[in-house]
Parts: sequence; C-alpha cells; structure tokens
Amino acid sequence: MAQLVAWVGRRTVAPGPFPDPAPAPGQSRHDWLAAVSAARARHDAAALAAGALAVETLPPPPDSWAAVDATWVSLAADTTMRVYTPDGPGPFPAVLLIHGGAFWMGGGAAGFHLNDALCRQIAAETGAVAFNFDHRLAPEYPYPIPLEDISQALDWIVGRAAELKVDADRLALFGISSGANLVCAAGQRAASRGSPVLAGQVLQCPSLDLSPTSARFAGRLTDAANANLIAGAETIASYYAAGTDRHNPGVSPGLCPDLVGTPATLVVVAEYDHLADDGLSFARRLTSAGVPVTTRTYPMTHTIALPSVFRRMHHETMAWLRGVFND
Repeated sequence: MAQLVAWVGRRTVAPGPFPDPAPAPGQSRHDWLAAVSAARARHDAAALAAGALAVETLPPPPDSWAAVDATWVSLAADTTMRVYTPDGPGPFPAVLLIHGGAFWMGGGAAGFHLNDALCRQIAAETGAVAFNFDHRLAPEYPYPIPLEDISQALDWIVGRAAELKVDADRLALFGISSGANLVCAAGQRAASRGSPVLAGQVLQCPSLDLSPTSARFAGRLTDAANANLIAGAETIASYYAAGTDRHNPGVSPGLCPDLVGTPATLVVVAEYDHLADDGLSFARRLTSAGVPVTTRTYPMTHTIALPSVFRRMHHETMAWLRGVFND
C-alpha cells in the first residue's frame, strides 16, 4: 500500500475545483459554458500528465499494437469514434469502449489519447475491432443524452457490421468508471428492447449507484475524507442526473431490479477504491440472477495502479474477452 501511495503521489497534479453544475445566479449560460470548458481542460491536462508518467514506466508496446489500423468516424449529434481494426478479412468480434471521467471529463482529444493504447491492445490481443467512442458530456448534456449516444453507437455498429468487418453476434462493451455506469445502463436498455444481443461486458472500477442512499463510502474512509468524497460525489451526480431521480436504473444501473438478459460480465474492482462496493454488490446480484460473472480485485486505487498491476489487469481482461468471443 505504501508503494502505491507513493506512486499515486508522483502522478497527481492538482487540477483545480469542479465547475458549477448550472449557471450561478446572474451568470449567463455562455459564461457558464466557458467556465465548464476551462475546468474540464485543467482536469483533462492533469489526467494526461498522469498518463504520460505511467507510459514512461511501462515497457514499449508490442509491434502488433502499432500495426492495428485506426480510422476516424463521425456520427450524428456531434459524436465521434476512432475505429481500430485488426489485420485480416474478418468478420471480427467488436468491443465498444466507453471512457471514464466522472461523466464530465475524459472526452475529446484527451480521451482518444488516453485510451489509444488500450484500444490497440484490444484489437491486437483479442482479434476484435475496438471502437473508442466520444459521447457528449455532462453537465452540458446530462442524462439521458450520453446514454442515448451510446445506444446510437451500438445501433451504428450493428447496422454497418459488414462494412466494419464486424460479427454483430460477438459484440462486447467495455466501460471504465463512469463509463462502466453507461455501459451497464446501455446493456440493460439493449436487453429490454431485445437488440443488440451482447456477448459480454467489462465493468472496470464501476460507478453504478448514484443514489443519495448509496452505501459506497461506509466503513472505508475517515470521517473527514468521507465528507469530502461525498461532497464530490454529490457534485458529479448533479452533473449527470440533473433533475432525475437518482434511484432510476438508467442513472444507477446497479439498482436495476431485473437483471434478466445481462450478458456475461467481468467486474474489475480496486482494493483501495471508495467505489469498490458498487462493483462487488452488483457482481453478487448478477450471481444470484444466474448471470455468468467473473470478479477480479487488484491492489490499486480508482483506475490507478502500479505498472506491474496495470499490465496484469489488462492481460487478464484481454484473456477474459477472448474467452467470451470464443465461447
């Protein structure tokens, strides 16, 4: 743990405060949007700096990662994805990756850069087409807009499966942090309407319960740290769930009462993460519902790990995806 704390300290850059979830009294929407954009840029810069430090300590990626063909695609509603295609005729399985960032960060150029290596690894090591998707962000675009963006991306992939060299019967979702919330909710939405049928989903450090009654912080932190994290969680929830009951399964998919149709699921939790209970409790519910679920816990904090742990986590995740696609 001490080694991890020192590592986290080396990667941490103070990004400044969060923006207001809505225009302050007397503030124009234009000025509020500018403030949100500036705050997002600071937080994304901190994430990019941390990512650069991590890359410096990792071995160079295999040549197979660089050989993956990557192209840009623009969808409707100002959303974009980068498509990573393995070499060969296909059809290939597919993985739609949804980035993290507390629903309001990690998109655009920052998200594409931060997740480039992961998408190349997915394509090279699982033989799947990887889709790095940039959905619209809260607080400008709160629930259900980001979720609708992901549903439209799924429909776009399925509708162009032949063109994309994708086998639509082997389609998986991969979400990180807030992205895991969106993946889980999108999967539940797909199950309720019967399409597309997903082969699997990866929920990495998932945030699945945004409700005010969430027990995610209980017993894990000191009172002072707990208060600070709860305040931060309330701000983030207000960005995404503005005006929506946060017990709504669309916002808190971990509370979904009916898990029928949930695909095989890999839940990855961090041992020192205040969100670990979200993933663990959801995994127990999936098991009770008869859903094939694999739970893995790593000695890390929320999405941050020592390089050796990070490599092992992704190596084991790629192996799980290969198993799902070849089942």
